[in-house]
This record gives sequence, structure tokens and C-alpha cells, in this order.
Amino acid sequence: MLLTMIVLRPPESPGIHLSVSEIVDLLWLNAALSDGVKHIHARAGADCVEVGVFTVASEQSISDYIVRKVCGRAIHSVPALRGWSIHRP
Repeated sequence: MLLTMIVLRPPESPGIHLSVSEIVDLLWLNAALSDGVKHIHARAGADCVEVGVFTVASEQSISDYIVRKVCGRAIHSVPALRGWSIHRP
């Protein structure tokens, strides 16, 4: 298993505030079985959410790609995540 860390930042404008457990649930809803995601953990930072995702990818670059795709899917399909952005830790 490989670990990919990623940072999600909410938009600057005040809006819907989500707990880290809600964010994890939304990421799981956007992870396909074929993505090979095995575990998602998130913690709140000062102005962001730090996310760690374990995948069964064969290479780190593939794991990183999968995690960015899952996060991107969530941001584009979940209204509560609209305007959020993906960053490297």
C-alpha cells in the first residue's frame, strides 16, 4: 500500500462548513472500487484539510494521480465542495 498526502482548501468566501468526517465520507462516495483506495484519513488545519489516502497502486506516481482524481471528482460533483482546491502538502 502507498500513502498519498494532499491538502484541500475551501474557498475564501464564507459558505458551508464541513467536518473532516463529512469530507472523508464525500471522498469515499467519489472513490470507485477500481481506484484501489483502502483508507482515507483527514484532519483540519488552520485554513485547510490535510488528507492522507492509502491505495494499492503499484507506484507512488499512480497513487498520487488516483488521489488527485478522487478529490477532483468530489469537488466537481458535490455542491458543498464547489470552489475547494487541491494542493500538495
